[in-house]
Amino acid sequence: MRKAIARLALVAVLLISCTVTTGCWDRLELNDRAIMLGWGMDLTKDGRYLATANIVVPGNSRSGSTDGEENSFLIESAYGKSVLDAAQNMQKKLSRVLFPGHRRNIFIGEELAKHGLADVLDEYVRNPMARMRTNIFVVKGDSAQRAMSMTYKLERNPAVAIQKIQEKMGVPEARSLLDFFIMLNGEGMPVVPSVRIVQPIKPPNGKPEKPNAPTEIVQFDGTAVFGRDLKLRGYIDYQDYWVRLWTTQGLSGRFFFIKMQDNQNVAVRAENLKSKIIPDLRSDPFRFHIELKGMAAVLENNTHLDVGRPENARKIEQAFNRQVEEQVEKVIKNTQKQLGTDIFGLGRSIHHQYPYQWKKIKPVWDEEFVRARVTVQVNVSIISTGVDGPSMIPKPDHEDGRES
Repeated sequence: MRKAIARLALVAVLLISCTVTTGCWDRLELNDRAIMLGWGMDLTKDGRYLATANIVVPGNSRSGSTDGEENSFLIESAYGKSVLDAAQNMQKKLSRVLFPGHRRNIFIGEELAKHGLADVLDEYVRNPMARMRTNIFVVKGDSAQRAMSMTYKLERNPAVAIQKIQEKMGVPEARSLLDFFIMLNGEGMPVVPSVRIVQPIKPPNGKPEKPNAPTEIVQFDGTAVFGRDLKLRGYIDYQDYWVRLWTTQGLSGRFFFIKMQDNQNVAVRAENLKSKIIPDLRSDPFRFHIELKGMAAVLENNTHLDVGRPENARKIEQAFNRQVEEQVEKVIKNTQKQLGTDIFGLGRSIHHQYPYQWKKIKPVWDEEFVRARVTVQVNVSIISTGVDGPSMIPKPDHEDGRES
């Protein structure tokens, strides 16, 4: 009798526990989520925020050719007083719940960048579903909405196209929200990769024929520089942005074109790039000596030099080092004059080597950076010249292939 009562009591307990346990009552199925791959923010003339989302379209995201198929993405926009308010207004148009967990890129329009990002970045950090590894870009001279509306034939979804372009260009850092906040709370100034919308290049013989006619496209452009107030200071274009990467140990390799005599040039691939910044705080203004080192290989020779000869390889090496020194010094001086922000790691070198002095210098570092004197020494060695022998280009009769 007692055993029967015990069994009944156990069954009663199990039944009661089943009724009070919640289980997964609040789960959200995958087919109820609107998965975002891209997000954009703009500022309108009347002070409102304009949010734009790139949302994956179910059933149209399989890999393969895009010819004759529908788009694999949906572009939707909404206005709001903040990021979250705009997202809620956008949700009114969507049958699925916006999900930022797979967001790859965030685009910022230029007007919003000039106004300042302080009011829009908080949600990206506070939202537990947001990815801190999300890449962030500034759209130079245009809006995020327009940049996100561009199609791209090589990728099923254009939200991932600019990210892949940037990776292929060899930009290893300063592209995610996490990178941005680390720089913002460090010794230098935050920078963000910039993109711009470019018009198609028309052929010299007239208009191209459809369906392969070129169209507007988003192109990687360089770097957008912000101040500590999170307002856009200006840009460093693609031809100069590598200077910052090299001085901050962020450049793994790059192609350089060396000008020789008679408008001839040699193309080299420089790799194993390293830098060292030596600050001198005894002088007023402060002085910095930057040492840049690496190795290079000749990939294209449009001169009549036989680059296989040691003396000619030495000429190319000397020309390379001299021209890079001049370019680095020029970019640093222009940045001091036009932007007034340290993006080259000079302040960080003081912090690492003279931490006690840096405590006094840091509050006035912006002023000291503008006044600082910077010298550059480049020492890149040519270690490979490709196939031995002179160029295959026929040389003039008066040249012997040994002089530039």
